[in-house]
Amino acid sequence: WEKGSYVHLTAYDDYWQDGRPYLDDIYFRIIPDAASRALAMETGDADISQFGNIEPFDVPRLSKLPNLELTTKGYEMFAPMAWIEMNTRKPPLNDRRFRQAIMYALDREFIRDNIFFGLGRVATGPINSVTTQYTPDVQKYPHDPEKAKALLDDMGLEPGSDGVRANVEFLVMPYGEVWTRLAEYIKQAMGKVGVQVTLRSTDSAGWAQQLSNWDYQMTNDYVYQYGHPALGVARTYISDNIRKGVLFSNTMGYSNEKVDELFAKAAVENDDAKREQMYAEVQKILAKDVPVAWLLEMEFPTLLNKRVHNAVTTAIGTSDNFADVWVEPKQ
Repeated sequence: WEKGSYVHLTAYDDYWQDGRPYLDDIYFRIIPDAASRALAMETGDADISQFGNIEPFDVPRLSKLPNLELTTKGYEMFAPMAWIEMNTRKPPLNDRRFRQAIMYALDREFIRDNIFFGLGRVATGPINSVTTQYTPDVQKYPHDPEKAKALLDDMGLEPGSDGVRANVEFLVMPYGEVWTRLAEYIKQAMGKVGVQVTLRSTDSAGWAQQLSNWDYQMTNDYVYQYGHPALGVARTYISDNIRKGVLFSNTMGYSNEKVDELFAKAAVENDDAKREQMYAEVQKILAKDVPVAWLLEMEFPTLLNKRVHNAVTTAIGTSDNFADVWVEPKQ
């Protein structure tokens, strides 16, 4: 392990499968700069990208290069879901109408097409549609700024002489240019309905500390669902997972006794029909309460040099063991 440069793995001679692995060694290159990562894929200095290695705006260009191919498969187990996290302890975010107004104010198809460059699906609620127990039968939030304004009017948040109804602070997630662009779009979209958003930047350690200690109003986040709601969904919304200092818990402070009950019962229910009914009901409640503003069922881009074969064959893709991966010699 050359810190700051690479991690080098070599094949194990006594691997349990005869004749495997095919590769003699693997280098995991450490390249902090996104533009340099894209260049490494372009020039052939790197053969595989994974997760968020490549910024979405670089994907269309790189995927058209003759030496590379693109797949979004291999993340079904992770089923990443991107959202706006909202601290429901703090007004005006403690009012469900305000959170619903945010959903109506955002053009999530624009987010998918112009910020993530088509990498994902517009989310309908807390469960990713590629995983189990998903239902589309929930309250929907099409882009409708007038509905957003009506909800804010109903709260008594009338626009002032400057057109501003409310002020909120947005903590920018420091994990790449795409999240900065998303935060800037959210500021513009919410400004159009009278909510003035102030963007606040920090580094990754600061973001994690402030979010986990509830020292924020709004931020972006995304989490993995791990194939089942009992593993990767319930943790975000159940009351007994409101734990200060713990990242990727119920940092919003959302609490609903019925939601707690449904998640607890569904996790141990062996009857398929009853379990599906419970998860369907909890999705309907959450979609109405909007504890987070769901944006996108993310699709990570995996770029592969065409010399590489069998790198993505399962639901965990490039996180699998590479035993069957083989590479054609360089010409």
